[in-house]
Amino acid sequence: MTQPALSAQIKALEGKLGSALFQRTTRRVQLTAEGARFVLRARRLVEDLNQAVGELKDGAALERATIAFSCIPTIAAVAFPRIIREFSVNHPGVKVQMTDDTTTAMERRILNGEVEFGVGGAPRWREALAFSPVLEDPFVLVCRRDHPLARRAKVSMREVLKHPQISLAVGSNVRTVLTPLLEAEGLPFTPAYELVHHHSVGAMVEAGLGVSLLPSIACDMLRKTSVLRFVPLAEKRYSRAIGLITRRGVVLSAPAQRFYDLVLRTMATRFRRSQTMQRA
Repeated sequence: MTQPALSAQIKALEGKLGSALFQRTTRRVQLTAEGARFVLRARRLVEDLNQAVGELKDGAALERATIAFSCIPTIAAVAFPRIIREFSVNHPGVKVQMTDDTTTAMERRILNGEVEFGVGGAPRWREALAFSPVLEDPFVLVCRRDHPLARRAKVSMREVLKHPQISLAVGSNVRTVLTPLLEAEGLPFTPAYELVHHHSVGAMVEAGLGVSLLPSIACDMLRKTSVLRFVPLAEKRYSRAIGLITRRGVVLSAPAQRFYDLVLRTMATRFRRSQTMQRA
Protein backbone atom coordinates (compact mmCIF):
# COMPACT_ATOMS: atom_id res chain seq x y z
CA MET A 1 0.00 0.00 0.00
CA THR A 2 1.34 3.43 -0.97
CA GLN A 3 1.74 6.23 1.56
CA PRO A 4 -1.02 8.42 0.03
CA ALA A 5 -3.46 5.48 0.08
CA LEU A 6 -2.62 4.73 3.72
CA SER A 7 -3.08 8.38 4.70
CA ALA A 8 -6.45 8.44 2.95
CA GLN A 9 -7.63 5.35 4.84
CA ILE A 10 -6.52 6.81 8.18
CA LYS A 11 -8.39 10.05 7.47
CA ALA A 12 -11.51 8.08 6.49
CA LEU A 13 -11.29 6.09 9.74
CA GLU A 14 -10.88 9.28 11.79
CA GLY A 15 -13.95 10.66 10.05
CA LYS A 16 -16.03 7.63 11.03
CA LEU A 17 -14.76 7.73 14.62
CA GLY A 18 -15.21 11.50 14.93
CA SER A 19 -11.81 11.79 16.58
CA ALA A 20 -8.21 12.36 15.48
CA LEU A 21 -5.97 9.33 15.91
CA PHE A 22 -2.71 11.06 14.98
CA GLN A 23 -1.21 14.44 15.77
CA ARG A 24 0.64 15.68 12.72
CA THR A 25 3.36 18.33 12.49
CA THR A 26 5.82 19.15 9.78
CA ARG A 27 8.47 17.07 11.57
CA ARG A 28 6.64 14.11 13.05
CA VAL A 29 3.45 12.10 13.35
CA GLN A 30 2.42 10.63 16.70
CA LEU A 31 -0.63 9.01 18.25
CA THR A 32 -3.08 11.13 20.15
CA ALA A 33 -4.37 9.89 23.52
CA GLU A 34 -7.50 8.62 21.76
CA GLY A 35 -5.34 6.98 19.10
CA ALA A 36 -3.23 5.16 21.69
CA ARG A 37 -6.35 3.78 23.38
CA PHE A 38 -7.76 2.75 20.01
CA VAL A 39 -4.55 0.89 19.05
CA LEU A 40 -4.55 -0.98 22.37
CA ARG A 41 -8.14 -2.12 21.84
CA ALA A 42 -7.49 -2.99 18.19
CA ARG A 43 -4.50 -5.17 19.11
CA ARG A 44 -6.60 -7.06 21.62
CA LEU A 45 -9.26 -7.66 18.98
CA VAL A 46 -6.67 -8.98 16.51
CA GLU A 47 -5.19 -11.29 19.16
CA ASP A 48 -8.66 -12.60 20.02
CA LEU A 49 -9.40 -13.16 16.34
CA ASN A 50 -6.14 -15.04 15.79
CA GLN A 51 -6.80 -17.18 18.86
CA ALA A 52 -10.31 -17.98 17.67
CA VAL A 53 -9.03 -18.98 14.22
CA GLY A 54 -6.36 -21.17 15.83
CA GLU A 55 -8.92 -22.87 18.05
CA LEU A 56 -11.15 -23.57 15.06
CA LYS A 57 -8.24 -25.08 13.13
CA ASP A 58 -7.21 -27.19 16.12
CA GLY A 59 -10.78 -28.32 16.60
CA ALA A 60 -11.05 -29.34 12.95
CA ALA A 61 -7.79 -31.28 13.24
CA LEU A 62 -9.05 -33.03 16.37
CA GLU A 63 -12.20 -34.17 14.58
CA ARG A 64 -10.27 -36.37 12.15
CA ALA A 65 -6.57 -37.17 12.52
CA THR A 66 -4.03 -39.90 13.25
CA ILE A 67 -1.40 -39.80 16.00
CA ALA A 68 1.57 -42.16 15.81
CA PHE A 69 3.96 -42.61 18.73
CA SER A 70 6.38 -45.21 20.06
CA CYS A 71 6.93 -46.48 23.57
CA ILE A 72 9.23 -48.92 25.31
CA PRO A 73 7.34 -52.13 26.26
CA THR A 74 7.78 -51.81 30.03
CA ILE A 75 5.84 -48.52 29.92
CA ALA A 76 3.44 -49.38 27.08
CA ALA A 77 1.73 -52.23 28.93
CA VAL A 78 1.33 -50.37 32.22
CA ALA A 79 0.44 -46.82 31.21
CA PHE A 80 -1.06 -46.53 27.79
CA PRO A 81 -4.22 -48.64 27.63
CA ARG A 82 -5.90 -46.23 30.06
CA ILE A 83 -4.35 -43.10 28.54
CA ILE A 84 -5.44 -44.04 25.01
CA ARG A 85 -8.92 -44.90 26.23
CA GLU A 86 -9.30 -41.53 27.99
CA PHE A 87 -8.08 -39.64 24.93
CA SER A 88 -10.33 -41.61 22.56
CA VAL A 89 -13.41 -40.87 24.67
CA ASN A 90 -12.71 -37.12 24.44
CA HIS A 91 -11.54 -37.18 20.80
CA PRO A 92 -13.34 -40.06 19.05
CA GLY A 93 -12.32 -38.87 15.59
CA VAL A 94 -8.59 -39.20 16.29
CA LYS A 95 -6.92 -42.55 15.64
CA VAL A 96 -4.04 -43.34 18.01
CA GLN A 97 -1.32 -45.70 16.73
CA MET A 98 1.12 -47.00 19.35
CA THR A 99 4.21 -49.08 18.59
CA ASP A 100 6.00 -50.79 21.46
CA ASP A 101 9.69 -50.86 20.58
CA THR A 102 13.10 -51.41 22.03
CA THR A 103 14.91 -48.17 22.86
CA THR A 104 17.01 -48.37 19.68
CA ALA A 105 14.02 -48.97 17.42
CA MET A 106 11.98 -46.23 19.09
CA GLU A 107 14.71 -43.62 18.63
CA ARG A 108 15.11 -44.57 14.97
CA ARG A 109 11.39 -44.21 14.37
CA ILE A 110 11.42 -40.72 15.87
CA LEU A 111 14.47 -39.67 13.85
CA ASN A 112 12.95 -41.06 10.63
CA GLY A 113 9.66 -39.26 11.22
CA GLU A 114 7.66 -42.50 11.44
CA VAL A 115 6.22 -41.35 14.78
CA GLU A 116 5.79 -37.87 16.23
CA PHE A 117 7.20 -38.66 19.67
CA GLY A 118 8.29 -41.48 21.94
CA VAL A 119 8.09 -42.44 25.60
CA GLY A 120 11.14 -44.01 27.19
CA GLY A 121 14.51 -43.39 28.73
CA ALA A 122 16.96 -40.60 27.97
CA PRO A 123 17.97 -40.92 24.29
CA ARG A 124 21.51 -41.48 23.10
CA TRP A 125 21.30 -39.03 20.19
CA ARG A 126 20.85 -35.96 22.40
CA GLU A 127 21.94 -33.57 19.64
CA ALA A 128 18.99 -34.72 17.49
CA LEU A 129 16.43 -35.73 20.10
CA ALA A 130 14.93 -33.63 22.91
CA PHE A 131 14.09 -35.32 26.22
CA SER A 132 11.53 -34.09 28.76
CA PRO A 133 11.93 -36.19 31.94
CA VAL A 134 8.73 -37.08 33.79
CA LEU A 135 9.81 -39.41 36.60
CA GLU A 136 12.58 -41.55 38.07
CA ASP A 137 12.02 -45.31 38.00
CA PRO A 138 14.28 -47.20 40.47
CA PHE A 139 15.54 -50.72 39.78
CA VAL A 140 14.42 -53.48 42.13
CA LEU A 141 15.37 -57.11 42.69
CA VAL A 142 12.83 -59.63 41.38
CA CYS A 143 13.06 -63.05 43.02
CA ARG A 144 10.92 -65.89 44.29
CA ARG A 145 9.39 -65.52 47.75
CA ASP A 146 11.43 -68.48 48.93
CA HIS A 147 14.72 -66.96 47.71
CA PRO A 148 17.35 -66.13 50.41
CA LEU A 149 17.14 -62.40 49.55
CA ALA A 150 13.35 -62.22 49.54
CA ARG A 151 13.00 -61.34 53.23
CA ARG A 152 15.38 -58.38 53.07
CA ALA A 153 13.96 -54.86 53.39
CA LYS A 154 16.71 -53.72 51.00
CA VAL A 155 19.51 -55.52 49.21
CA SER A 156 22.83 -54.30 47.77
CA MET A 157 23.74 -54.66 44.12
CA ARG A 158 26.79 -56.78 44.96
CA GLU A 159 24.59 -59.26 46.80
CA VAL A 160 22.17 -59.45 43.87
CA LEU A 161 24.95 -60.15 41.35
CA LYS A 162 26.07 -63.22 43.28
CA HIS A 163 23.00 -65.01 41.91
CA PRO A 164 22.21 -66.09 38.30
CA GLN A 165 20.79 -63.15 36.39
CA ILE A 166 17.80 -63.17 34.05
CA SER A 167 17.83 -59.95 32.05
CA LEU A 168 16.17 -58.11 29.23
CA ALA A 169 18.29 -58.23 26.09
CA VAL A 170 20.84 -55.75 24.75
CA GLY A 171 18.98 -52.92 22.97
CA SER A 172 16.34 -52.67 25.66
CA ASN A 173 16.11 -49.55 27.81
CA VAL A 174 16.89 -51.65 30.88
CA ARG A 175 20.24 -52.78 29.51
CA THR A 176 21.02 -49.37 28.02
CA VAL A 177 20.70 -47.83 31.49
CA LEU A 178 21.90 -50.65 33.74
CA THR A 179 25.10 -51.70 31.94
CA PRO A 180 26.90 -48.31 32.18
CA LEU A 181 25.91 -47.99 35.86
CA LEU A 182 27.44 -51.39 36.65
CA GLU A 183 30.54 -50.73 34.54
CA ALA A 184 31.12 -47.48 36.44
CA GLU A 185 31.22 -49.53 39.66
CA GLY A 186 33.48 -52.16 38.13
CA LEU A 187 30.76 -54.80 38.51
CA PRO A 188 30.60 -57.51 35.84
CA PHE A 189 27.18 -58.34 34.41
CA THR A 190 26.87 -61.60 32.51
CA PRO A 191 23.24 -62.77 32.49
CA ALA A 192 22.47 -66.46 32.42
CA TYR A 193 19.43 -65.68 30.25
CA GLU A 194 18.59 -62.70 28.03
CA LEU A 195 15.01 -62.19 26.89
CA VAL A 196 13.02 -59.63 24.91
CA HIS A 197 9.88 -59.31 27.06
CA HIS A 198 9.67 -58.64 30.78
CA HIS A 199 6.79 -61.13 31.09
CA SER A 200 9.21 -63.84 29.98
CA VAL A 201 11.74 -62.60 32.52
CA GLY A 202 9.11 -62.90 35.26
CA ALA A 203 8.20 -66.41 34.20
CA MET A 204 11.84 -67.51 34.28
CA VAL A 205 12.32 -66.05 37.76
CA GLU A 206 9.10 -67.68 38.89
CA ALA A 207 10.46 -71.03 37.69
CA GLY A 208 13.48 -70.58 39.94
CA LEU A 209 16.07 -70.16 37.19
CA GLY A 210 17.56 -67.01 38.71
CA VAL A 211 16.79 -63.44 39.80
CA SER A 212 16.32 -60.26 37.80
CA LEU A 213 16.93 -56.53 38.00
CA LEU A 214 13.97 -54.62 36.61
CA PRO A 215 12.67 -51.05 36.93
CA SER A 216 9.82 -50.74 39.39
CA ILE A 217 7.27 -49.76 36.74
CA ALA A 218 8.16 -52.80 34.64
CA CYS A 219 7.24 -54.96 37.63
CA ASP A 220 3.64 -53.71 37.78
CA MET A 221 2.43 -56.40 35.38
CA LEU A 222 4.31 -59.06 37.35
CA ARG A 223 2.83 -58.19 40.73
CA LYS A 224 -0.29 -60.24 40.01
CA THR A 225 1.55 -63.44 40.89
CA SER A 226 1.97 -64.47 44.52
CA VAL A 227 5.20 -66.31 43.79
CA LEU A 228 7.44 -63.30 43.18
CA ARG A 229 8.90 -60.79 45.62
CA PHE A 230 10.16 -57.30 44.72
CA VAL A 231 12.96 -55.98 46.91
CA PRO A 232 14.27 -52.37 46.71
CA LEU A 233 17.99 -51.84 46.14
CA ALA A 234 20.05 -50.20 48.85
CA GLU A 235 21.76 -47.94 46.30
CA LYS A 236 19.46 -45.23 44.95
CA ARG A 237 21.74 -44.52 41.99
CA TYR A 238 20.39 -47.58 40.17
CA SER A 239 17.47 -45.83 38.53
CA ARG A 240 16.32 -44.75 35.09
CA ALA A 241 14.72 -41.51 33.95
CA ILE A 242 11.49 -41.87 31.98
CA GLY A 243 10.21 -39.07 29.79
CA LEU A 244 8.90 -37.87 26.46
CA ILE A 245 11.16 -37.78 23.40
CA THR A 246 10.77 -35.61 20.31
CA ARG A 247 12.92 -34.72 17.34
CA ARG A 248 14.57 -31.34 17.85
CA GLY A 249 13.13 -28.55 15.74
CA VAL A 250 9.91 -30.44 14.92
CA VAL A 251 6.58 -28.98 16.03
CA LEU A 252 3.94 -31.52 16.99
CA SER A 253 0.60 -31.49 15.18
CA ALA A 254 -2.35 -30.12 17.17
CA PRO A 255 -3.78 -33.62 17.94
CA ALA A 256 -0.35 -34.99 18.88
CA GLN A 257 0.32 -32.02 21.16
CA ARG A 258 -3.01 -32.58 22.91
CA PHE A 259 -2.19 -36.27 23.39
CA TYR A 260 1.39 -35.45 24.42
CA ASP A 261 0.11 -33.10 27.15
CA LEU A 262 -2.27 -35.78 28.44
CA VAL A 263 0.55 -38.34 28.57
CA LEU A 264 2.76 -35.90 30.47
CA ARG A 265 0.11 -35.15 33.10
CA THR A 266 -1.08 -38.71 33.51
CA MET A 267 2.30 -40.38 33.78
CA ALA A 268 3.59 -37.88 36.32
CA THR A 269 0.51 -38.26 38.52
CA ARG A 270 -0.22 -41.97 38.20
CA PHE A 271 3.29 -43.35 38.57
CA ARG A 272 4.25 -41.10 41.46
CA ARG A 273 1.10 -42.19 43.25
CA SER A 274 1.92 -45.83 42.47
CA GLN A 275 5.44 -45.53 43.81
CA THR A 276 4.15 -43.88 47.01
CA MET A 277 1.78 -46.80 47.56
CA GLN A 278 4.59 -49.33 46.96
CA ARG A 279 6.83 -47.62 49.54
CA ALA A 280 3.97 -47.68 52.02
